[in-house]
Amino acid sequence: MGVFEIVVEPKVRRRRRARMPLSPKKRAAALFRVWHGMRELIEEAERLGDSELVHFLEVARLLVEEKVTTMSSGVAAFDATDTSLPN
Repeated sequence: MGVFEIVVEPKVRRRRRARMPLSPKKRAAALFRVWHGMRELIEEAERLGDSELVHFLEVARLLVEEKVTTMSSGVAAFDATDTSLPN
């Protein structure tokens, strides 16, 4: 049998120039993909029966939805809601 040798070279980090901000259309598309990815993760966590993970992912999904609502309407999603007390 031959001996396999794995050589790992250090990853050279390139300095990126300042990125241009995404256009509103591309930003909306990216958030849409994130939202759908969150839904898939939530379904998988539910299948695994991990209620804490489901809760965490649902909160993250709500934050993505809030960001989309804020971007599209210009008004923060929870501005009209009393968030001072827990449910």
